Amino acid sequence: MFTIRGTERGSFMSGKSIHNQRIERLWRDIWTSVTNVYYDVLHSLEEDGHLDISDLTHLFCCHYVFLPRLQDDLSLFQNTWDNHRIRTEGYMTPNQLWVMGSIRSPVLEPDIEGLSIPHIDWESSGLSVDAHSSIVVPPTECPLTDEQLEVLRETVDPKGPSQTFGWDIHLAALQFCQSVLME
Repeated sequence: MFTIRGTERGSFMSGKSIHNQRIERLWRDIWTSVTNVYYDVLHSLEEDGHLDISDLTHLFCCHYVFLPRLQDDLSLFQNTWDNHRIRTEGYMTPNQLWVMGSIRSPVLEPDIEGLSIPHIDWESSGLSVDAHSSIVVPPTECPLTDEQLEVLRETVDPKGPSQTFGWDIHLAALQFCQSVLME
């Protein structure tokens, strides 16, 4: 990044953790606006015996219902965040600030051919991979046949209206899957 854009850009701040205040606030806002609801619903389902994370059918139904709902809620949060007015920036939105910055300081496409990028053999470098650098959601196998899955899609809309944040939809999907798999 420094090779292409230079060192005096302020792309990141180093120093004390007080510089983390903005990202910490963003994480808090995401938690209070979106993720805590799913945390509560999933724990409630687990406590009531309607979500057993060691059961493939339960996991499939959880992913079937909650992944699209969570993605929609996160996309809505992102859109709201990107377009909220910032008082200290003349009431401009982050999207407006991004466009203004791009106009004022355009970045030319780098000459990739001319860059000297060293080869790093990561495996023999001795650097360990941080096991906590990301969350990996393992793929969940669908216990249904293609025909059964199509009927589930016609019967249970994962994004359908719910007064219980998808709790009831999860139960409907789980009951459908369990009844079909019992046959």
